[in-house]
Order: sequence, then C-alpha cells, then structure tokens
Amino acid sequence: MASVSRSIRILIITCLVVFITCRVNAQTVIPYNGPFPVPPINKNSLFYLQRTLDRNTVIYEINYTATGTINRKKPLKIYWMDFEEGGKISALTFAQNKFAYGIEFLELKGIDPIFKINLVSYKKIDMYLKPSGKNKSYEMHVIINGKPSILTSILVHITGGTYLKPIISHIELKGKDLTTGEVAEEKIKTSTK
Repeated sequence: MASVSRSIRILIITCLVVFITCRVNAQTVIPYNGPFPVPPINKNSLFYLQRTLDRNTVIYEINYTATGTINRKKPLKIYWMDFEEGGKISALTFAQNKFAYGIEFLELKGIDPIFKINLVSYKKIDMYLKPSGKNKSYEMHVIINGKPSILTSILVHITGGTYLKPIISHIELKGKDLTTGEVAEEKIKTSTK
C-alpha cells in the first residue's frame, strides 16, 4: 500500500513538472536588444553564442584530458554563463545540448586531431577545430563572408515565437580574418518561422 501511495505522489509530481515546463516553454518570446556582455576569455576559450532573449551566454571551450591532449570523445566543453544571475556558471540541460546549443563533430584524418563541428540546431555552418601556432593551441576556423576566419562569437536574432519554436530572422558570425587579422562579420538569413 505504501509503494502505491509513493508511486501516485511521484506520478503527480512528474505531471506537475511537465505541465509547468510546457507552460513556460509555450510563453511568447519578447526580444532583448542589448547591451550584450562580453564574457571573460581564458586560454581554452574558442567562441561564445548569445541570443536576443537575454544576456545569458553559451560558452564553447576546448576540452582537454588530464594529460593535456584534446579529448577526442568530447572535444568541446559547453556551458552557460548566466549573466542574468551575476555570471553564474551552469550546465546545459539535456534538451539544450541535444536540440539547441550542443554540437555534432567528426574527427578528420591528419597528424594532429582536427574536428569538423556543427551546431545541432543549425548545421549549415561548418566549423573546424584546428591546432595552430608553435604551441598548437586550438582555434575554431570558419568561413565568414567567403574568407577563412577564426570564429569569436555567434549572435542569434530571435524576433518572436515561443521558447520551443522561436522565430529567428538571422544569425551573426563574428571573428578575425586569418589573412588580414581584421574583424570579420557576416549576417546569415535563416528560414526559421
């Protein structure tokens, strides 16, 4: 009898969590127009992603093993920097990692590990995680306005919709042109409606 009562309580709590989550995710998005913070950079930083929802930022870093080599099973460390909560760091949820801000990757053959990387939510942008320089530190290479560049940030312009189905007008890529060293920028129109 006690196990049935416990099962019913668990079922009720689960239903409430699902209901609240659905209500929150069905809320209409109100775009945030900035200003957007620039997150602190460290030696493992690659790039960051922001959305016109709030100031919270997704950080993408190189993921090294304890021996100092790149983790070939999980080359990037991805986490939130919650500027809305004083810069608190938190993990992506399973859904955020699987459907929004996570990555898919493929290791390419070569002397040093190079990875082709795509965001799970927008696979049209091919990024390449490559070692460079004397110390072979990794950088995220991408084509910006037809030129090879090092990616520094992505800004997703959400103009409305809901949290589960946002309307995205365009994506801005920013980086550094590999040839000139100048700032590289490109706006990519999306077909999300």
